[in-house]
Amino acid sequence: YSLTNHIDKLLVDGIDKDGSSIKTLLVFSTLVSGVVFAPIMLIVSGFAFKISLISLISVIAAALSSSFALYFYFKSLEESDASIVVVMFQLIPVFSYIMGVILFNETLSFRQIIGSLIIITSTILISINFDNKTKSNFKVLLLMALSSFLYSVYYILFDIGIRHSSYNACIFYLQVGLLLVGLVLICIKSFRTTFIKAVKNNVKKYFSINVINESLNIIAGALENYSNVLIPIAIVTVITRIQVIFVFVLGLLGTLLLPKFFKEDISKKTIFKKVFCTILSLIGFIIAFA
Repeated sequence: YSLTNHIDKLLVDGIDKDGSSIKTLLVFSTLVSGVVFAPIMLIVSGFAFKISLISLISVIAAALSSSFALYFYFKSLEESDASIVVVMFQLIPVFSYIMGVILFNETLSFRQIIGSLIIITSTILISINFDNKTKSNFKVLLLMALSSFLYSVYYILFDIGIRHSSYNACIFYLQVGLLLVGLVLICIKSFRTTFIKAVKNNVKKYFSINVINESLNIIAGALENYSNVLIPIAIVTVITRIQVIFVFVLGLLGTLLLPKFFKEDISKKTIFKKVFCTILSLIGFIIAFA
């Protein structure tokens, strides 16, 4: 997962220099998911494509929600470092619990409230530039709050889907939903123009890197799902939060050793802030959800 965060940052910053990368990436990501991985999911699931109407609607809506979430995530990467952006992803479980309270009449314990407040505090702190020499990351905080909220909606919608149909069928139609989103985006002139330009100029880069990136995502997801079978889900959830540490370490080492591909702010003040806020967000998560 941490590798994909840095690959996303590379794609956002490093291919098109005219600001069109995000639109092109969104089209590529949705189309690659649909065209490449939908058939794979269908074969792996043993052609289990029978699905109820409520599951179909929920999964298609989940695909739309994840696409919007992906857009705001890309916009955040355009504005800031991957290691800052990923810390803000800790807002996802916070939003999920809040929506659980609103939609399913769940209750938040005192620990969950305190842990959530610590996570929110860490995301606010990491968005502040205390030296006043560079612009604030409050725009990134807003974008990532939107992205995290939409990812939370995605998880809830997908959960509704698998409650009424098989997981295999839902994951297949999720890819179909992403394909539909990609086709709709192609119909929008600005997206179509930038996409056609990318196909003409950088199709090999976009396609190969996106396939690699999506493959890494699928592998990471498969490992995570398999670990749920071996150990309790609560432990898995806590362990996966160390993604923020890997993103930070990869960004630091990459910027030092491969500056052509990694562009992270590694000034002493910024590193201290990233380390402090990363640890703070992990503490909040463990208090709330462990």
